[in-house]
This record gives sequence, C-alpha cells and structure tokens, in this order.
Amino acid sequence: MPYKHFFFDLDNTLTRSKSPILPEHEQILLDMSRQADVVVVSGSSEKNIWGRLTDLSKGNYYSLTQNGNRAFDKDRSLLWERLLSPSQKEAATKFVALARKHTPTVVPDENDLLEDRGCQMAFSFIGQHADIDLKEKFDPDFSKRRAVLADLHDEVALLESEHGLEITIGGTTNLDIYLKGMNKGHNTGELIALRGWQKEECIYIGDALFPGGNDETVVGVIATRPVKDYHETYAYLTSFLAT
Repeated sequence: MPYKHFFFDLDNTLTRSKSPILPEHEQILLDMSRQADVVVVSGSSEKNIWGRLTDLSKGNYYSLTQNGNRAFDKDRSLLWERLLSPSQKEAATKFVALARKHTPTVVPDENDLLEDRGCQMAFSFIGQHADIDLKEKFDPDFSKRRAVLADLHDEVALLESEHGLEITIGGTTNLDIYLKGMNKGHNTGELIALRGWQKEECIYIGDALFPGGNDETVVGVIATRPVKDYHETYAYLTSFLAT
C-alpha cells in the first residue's frame, strides 16, 4: 500500500450527505483502518460524525471535526479545540443574516438554519435537518453559494480583517465560519505534525477538491484524490485492499 495515512471528507465522500454509512461501506473502511490510519475531516460536529459512522468507529478512526478545529484521537479523547469567542459568534450571526436576505429561500424551518458548533458557526441555506433529497437539489455544483460569497465580498473581507474569521462552502447547503486559517488543510497538517507522520505517506480523499470546494485547502498539503461521490471512494479503497 503506497500510503499509510488516509484522510477523508465525510459528506458525499464516505456517506451520502447527513446520512449513516452503509454497512458494506463501513466494513471496507474498517478493513482499511487495520492496514493504515483513517482520519475523518468534516465541518460536522463529532456527535454527527460518530452517529453516522456508528460505534464501530471508536478506536479505529481519528476525527477532525468542525473543519479540524475540534480534533479527537482514535479513542475519542480530545487532541485540541479552538472555540469562537462571543464577539466572533455575534459577527458570524450578523453575516448570516445578510446572506439570508441576499438569497431568500423558502425553508421548512427558519430556526434550523444556523448551528453554533462551538468552534464553528454553520449556516445552511435551507436547514440543517431538511430532507436529504431537497438538500442535494439545492446547490449541487456549489454555484449558488459561490455567488453569495462573491456578492458579499466586502462583508467576507470585513469578517476576516476585523474578527479573524474565515468562510468556506461546506456540505450540501452550508457555509462554515471559523477562525481564519484554521481550515481543513491547516488542521490536516497539524495532525500529521503531532503524530510525526511523513507527508508523502498521506493522502486526502474528497468530493470537493476543486477551486472553491470545501476540500480545496488540503491541496498542496498532502497528496489528494478527487472522487465524484461516496460510491467512487469505496471502489478506490477496494483497489488498495485487493493488492
């Protein structure tokens, strides 16, 4: 096996968005973890990640949650966390209000749009817990969210310069807001340094490695492998296990 440490995005890379891992896919991932390190890197909270990967993930996978700003060892002990301050959360909430006005959308529940995850504010344009089919149809090519960030360029710049916050596109309907520079790429590198791994022995697999995608910040940190969806991920992993 050419790599010893495998990093994975979650939504549409290991599972369908906001959905449990399929049993046959979980077995493949467990088989991988017996031959190499498995690291899940997601904007989701640890509760969401662990619930979707089931208890079999405990003791087998590292978890870089909230884009890696709350990180856990394989045994789920905390490695680090970077909490947002009250003033940063307030600034993020004000930005979300602007984004909501900028792209008005009929949603199932107005109270389900913004989620405070501690290290990250996550804004879904149609709802964190909206129907999965509805979510997947909302912005499959990321164009709607890219347009919002482009149109609110000045506000995005202000969040960065005055509040030290970064915004990236996440999941199927989200904008993720967290500490500037503390993105997936940075936190992937931080775990590698903490564990003393060699970067050339690491690879990141994700569905959004393209410019503007929520995995893009890992490009240049370690080797990357783009996938179209989670089915392609497991076909790729099976090729390793077969050798």
